[in-house]
Amino acid sequence: MNHVAIITGAAGGMGAAIARRLVKTRTLLLSDVNRDRLNAATAQLIAEGYQAHAVCGDLADPQVSDVLAERCAALGPLATLVNAAGLSPVQADWRTIIAANIVAPQRLLSASQPILQDGAVGIMIASVAGHLGPVDAAVQVLLDDPLQPNLCDLLEPLLVKIIATHGGTMEGQAYSASKRAVIRMCERRALDWGAFGARLVSVSPGVVWTPMGQEEAASGHRAQAMADATPMGRWGTADDIAGTVEFLASDAASYITGCDIRVDGGAVAAMRGANF
Repeated sequence: MNHVAIITGAAGGMGAAIARRLVKTRTLLLSDVNRDRLNAATAQLIAEGYQAHAVCGDLADPQVSDVLAERCAALGPLATLVNAAGLSPVQADWRTIIAANIVAPQRLLSASQPILQDGAVGIMIASVAGHLGPVDAAVQVLLDDPLQPNLCDLLEPLLVKIIATHGGTMEGQAYSASKRAVIRMCERRALDWGAFGARLVSVSPGVVWTPMGQEEAASGHRAQAMADATPMGRWGTADDIAGTVEFLASDAASYITGCDIRVDGGAVAAMRGANF
C-alpha cells in the first residue's frame, strides 16, 4: 500500500531535511509557498528514484489545505502529516505571523482529519518560544479558537499590554503566543485524533541553523545568546529536528501523543523563567 506523508514548508530548512528522512519509506506530498524551490526539491527527489509530488501555495489560503487533503486521498492513505511551515519575527508583520503560525495549522489539521487512517501521525513544528514567552490567559483563549472572525483585532490590545509589561515587539510576542498555541492545539486535539487511531504531537526546536535561524541571528543578539545559553552550547541543525520527526513518525513512538517534544539543546531548562 502506498502510504503518504504531507510535508509543508518543504522547500527549505527543517522541511527539506524532514523530507529527506521520510521519503525513504513514504510517498511525499510536498507543499511550500516558494514555487521555484518547491519544484526543484521535488524534481531532485524524483530524479533519485523516490516518489514525490508538489502542491504550491500559502497555507494562509484556506483552499490550500483542502487541496493537500484531496491530493493525498488520491495518492494513498495518510501516514504522516508534518507542518514545518511558519514565519519568524524577522520575516513578517505580526498579523501575518499569526495567520501563518496558528490559523494555517488549524486549517491544515481540520482538512486532514477526515482522511486519517489508523496509525497515522500529525507532527506540528512549534518552538521553544512557546515555552519561554509570557503566558497570558486571555491570549490563550483567543488563540485556542484561531478561526474566529476579527482574531487579530481582538488580539492586538492584549499584545500591546504584554509588551508594556514584559517588553519585546509585536512580532516577537505574536510569534511566542502563536507557537504556544500550536503546543496547546496538539494537546487539545489529540483526543479527536485518537478516535481515528491516530497520534498528534508537537516538536519545539530551539535555535536551529537554517536560513530562518540565520536571519534571526543577523537581526540581533538574542538567537546567538540562546545558543550560547544552552547546556549543549551550540546551534541545532535541521537534521536534529528531522531525526526527531522520523522517530515520532515511526512505530517506535506509537504511544507518544498529545504532548510537546523539545529539541532545544536544553535551552528551556537553562532559561525557564528568564525575561529573554
